[in-house]
Amino acid sequence: MKFLDLFLILCVSVSMIQAQTPVRQQFGTVTTAKFNSIPNFVLPDIYKDRTAHPLPASVNHETDAATKKYMPPLNWCIDGWSCANASAISYCYDYAVQSLTNVSTSTSEPLYTYNYTYHFLNSGNQATGGDGWMFIEAFDIVKQTGCPTSVDMGGFGSDGNGGDVDNLQLWCTGYDKYYTAMKIRADEYYKIDASVASADELIKQIIYDNADGSPAGGLLTFQMDSGDMPTTTISGRRTLTHLSGGGHALTIVGYDDSFQGGSYLVLSGWGDGDYWCPYKLLRSGAGLATSTYGTPVMFVKIKKNYSPKFAFKISLTHSQRNQVCLMTGVANTDTAKSPLKTKDYAGAFNYDGGAIPMLGKSSNGKGGPTIDIGLDLTDFSPDVASGKGTFFLKVLSKGGTGQVNSLSLMDYSGTTVKEIPCSESNKAINGTITMSIPWNGSIVSNSVPQQEQISFHSGNALQATLENGSILFSFPSENILNAKFSIKTLSGKIIYLKALANCFSSISGSESWKMIDNLGKKVCNGAFIASVDVHSKNGISKQYSTKIFIKN
Repeated sequence: MKFLDLFLILCVSVSMIQAQTPVRQQFGTVTTAKFNSIPNFVLPDIYKDRTAHPLPASVNHETDAATKKYMPPLNWCIDGWSCANASAISYCYDYAVQSLTNVSTSTSEPLYTYNYTYHFLNSGNQATGGDGWMFIEAFDIVKQTGCPTSVDMGGFGSDGNGGDVDNLQLWCTGYDKYYTAMKIRADEYYKIDASVASADELIKQIIYDNADGSPAGGLLTFQMDSGDMPTTTISGRRTLTHLSGGGHALTIVGYDDSFQGGSYLVLSGWGDGDYWCPYKLLRSGAGLATSTYGTPVMFVKIKKNYSPKFAFKISLTHSQRNQVCLMTGVANTDTAKSPLKTKDYAGAFNYDGGAIPMLGKSSNGKGGPTIDIGLDLTDFSPDVASGKGTFFLKVLSKGGTGQVNSLSLMDYSGTTVKEIPCSESNKAINGTITMSIPWNGSIVSNSVPQQEQISFHSGNALQATLENGSILFSFPSENILNAKFSIKTLSGKIIYLKALANCFSSISGSESWKMIDNLGKKVCNGAFIASVDVHSKNGISKQYSTKIFIKN
């Protein structure tokens, strides 16, 4: 059968964090608290039935016809100092976005550039960012802002016109570019400890179908030592003979259970083709800080059907960007003078990028002190659900000179787009400054969410639509004698069960669910499996299913 993901955005949650300086020097370590905060990937219970959900013996996203169109060009080469961001953004994130939006690679470079995140995380010099654990910081940034395309950002490694890499530290400028990036924010990234044998199943599931039924699957990243990659050739395949800890990020793009007791297909990003890495090498404890963290392998998922409700449009001038941090905030009244909640944007605009002008500088004369930025405020939507609120911009400065030239609230929450300007402009940045924009309105929800077919089985899928606060499920009738409708958690627990009668015609059936469990309680958050088990008059039994995400 096929599954449909129905995304019901009922309300939006937000985790507020305080501003911090995330930039670390080359080969820096990640704190235990930060590492532990990254969710461990747990295989959904639905996959425990391997008869119904078998894993194929091999997957190769470089050659498989259905997925190779989403892969970055195989001869594309990263810059030597930025492999972690390259693997995280221009491989894992890029592939996830392209496969989700069904956009094929059509140029000699990936669609999304790691320069966006990497230039936030180094010190204004291409070589000072290092590798270390910077794919974590890269994922943190795209969770908050998304990522602009390589065209919007200006290419890879240079300015696209042969500019000196070490001089090019431009940040993205242009509100429309940031707004486009917001629509493809990362939803979450996960870790898997590959030092244990049970991790093989988890990693392969991500490669195969992203553990959510995606026909394109996903890519993963991990660390090893770039200076110690000994290989041998086995059956015509370049094969790694051992791994050791270090600062180079590799990208897992496939697997083959039959080669060397099982091996992953990995790319180094140097434009030198691929390597085969036996499963057992990862289990030996390869990777950075292995004595503490095992062998962490990570992957990222993208928000599906996401559209910003609110955003700040900012024009800002400053002489020294590593002295400036941008934060946003909200209060639930339109007369508030200070925010009740605040957030930063991970490593973006957070005392980073070196002691150079706000936009940056390059050898061909690009750059300068003025930049135009967009910051997503949609995470604050629940705080203004009453129809009134105030949005805040805070600029924290430790030195240098500059000003906020202009600030507007872009309101996408209604049926028309509104731009609400701040009453202040050309406000000097001195210490910590705060600017605010009051808001009154009504947030309009999508009446019918977009739906995406995701393949789990062969056959017909259970169709799902949102109608008047209920979910209407439709399925082929096929001379049904009787049927049973159920809603289960991903772990298999039944929360709603109903025998169906007189709900189908000769050609189709339907059932409406008000998102209430068998105890009469409203279901408002989580991922669920809706199923209709049917028994036809000719004695054939079938099941039609769909996965439902109700996001709180």
